[in-house]
Amino acid sequence: MTRALAWIFSGVLLSCGALSSSARAQYAVEGQSNLWLRALLDVRLVSGGPDPSWTDGGPGKMRYGGSFTDRGLQRATRVVMSQAAVQVGAFLPWGVRAQAQVNIEPDIAGNYQPWLIEATLRKEWGDERLGWGLQGGVMHVPFSLENTGPAWSPEYTISDSALDNWLWEDISLAGAEAEGWYVSGAGVRLGALVGAGYGGDQIGRLLALRGWVVGDTLGGINGDLALPTPGQRTNIFSEKDHQPALYTWLSLGDSGKIASVNLGVIDNRGDESTPTVWHTHFTTVGVTLSPYRRVDLLTQYLSGTARVRAPANDSSLSAFYVMLSYRFVRQRLSLRYDTFRIHDLDGGPSTSERGHAQTLAYLFEIGLRQRIALEYVWMHSHRDATGSLNPTSDGLQLSYRIRY
Repeated sequence: MTRALAWIFSGVLLSCGALSSSARAQYAVEGQSNLWLRALLDVRLVSGGPDPSWTDGGPGKMRYGGSFTDRGLQRATRVVMSQAAVQVGAFLPWGVRAQAQVNIEPDIAGNYQPWLIEATLRKEWGDERLGWGLQGGVMHVPFSLENTGPAWSPEYTISDSALDNWLWEDISLAGAEAEGWYVSGAGVRLGALVGAGYGGDQIGRLLALRGWVVGDTLGGINGDLALPTPGQRTNIFSEKDHQPALYTWLSLGDSGKIASVNLGVIDNRGDESTPTVWHTHFTTVGVTLSPYRRVDLLTQYLSGTARVRAPANDSSLSAFYVMLSYRFVRQRLSLRYDTFRIHDLDGGPSTSERGHAQTLAYLFEIGLRQRIALEYVWMHSHRDATGSLNPTSDGLQLSYRIRY
C-alpha cells in the first residue's frame, strides 16, 4: 500500500504539470520556464574487486566490486549504466512550485524499476533577504553538503563520502518542512528548517547489518537495498509505529558564500516495542569554506545511535570527511579523506566496524550538458562480522554524463 500511495502521489503531481527546480540543487543548463522536463544519463567504465560489491550481496564496500569466476574471486571491469534520472517541474497557481524526480539505478535496485526520489510542492513568501517557505511531499533530509549537482548527484566527485551516501540511500520520508531565512545588513545569513516525516522506522538498520560504504546511491521511497545475506533486502521507506521522524537544519553563513556552518539533528522517534522498528537519532555538523574564488573546502561529522529491541543489533554510528576541491575553467580536481566507525552496544552479533578511504576525482565539463569524470577510491575497512577480511580495497570509475 505504501508503494502504491507513493506512485499515486507522483502521478497526481505529474498530471498537474509537476514540479519546478528546487532551491537546493539546479541543473543550471538554461533559464527556468513555467513548465520543464529534464533528464540525465550516466554511463561508466568501472573496475573493482576482487570481492563482489554490497549491491550484489557481497562484502565489498564500494558500489562496484569483483565477481566469482572459475579461478575464484577476481577484479571485474565492465561498462554499466549507473543512473538515468528524469525531473519534471512547473510553477503552479498561487506561486506554488512543484517538482518530481524518478531514477533508474539497476545495480542498486536489482532491477530496472524506477525509484521515486522526490515529489514536492513548495510555496515561499518574502524575498532573498527575509522570507519563509513551506514544502510537503516525498523528500530526503537536507543534510548532505555534497549532493548539490544535477538531479541531486554529487557536485565534486563521482562518489559521495560514506557519510553523505548513507544520508541519501537510507532516509526517504513523506512529510512536510517549514523553512525561514534572514540576511542582515552586514551580509550575515541565518537559516532554520524544521521537518516531520513518516517512513523512517528502519533508519540505521542498513548500517548495523552492512556497514558504511562509499558510493552515490539515491534512495527512492518505493525502493529497497541489498543486505550482506544473499537474497535479503531492507526497505528504504518503512512505517509501522505511526510516529513521525522529526528533524531540523540550522545554518549560519555569509551572503557571498565564503563560509557557512550547518547543524542537523534527526530523531526518528521509533517505538522499539513495535517489532522490527528501530529508534535512531543522530547529529551532523558541516562546514563549507571558499577562501579563494576557485577553492572549496568541505568537512562534515556525524554521530548517533541506532537501537532495536530484537534481534540484538544496537550500534553507535560515527563518520567524518574532509574534502579539498579546486575548480578552473570547466574542470574540477577534488581530494577527499573519509573515516567511519560503528560500535556494537549490546554484546549480540557484533556490528562493529572501522575504516577509512581516500578519493581522488577529476571532472571535466563539455559545454553545458556533458561531463567526463575520472575517480579513484582507495579504502581500508575491518568489520568484526567478516573477521580480517578487507574487501574491495580500491576502485576506478570513468564516467560520461549527459543531461538535457
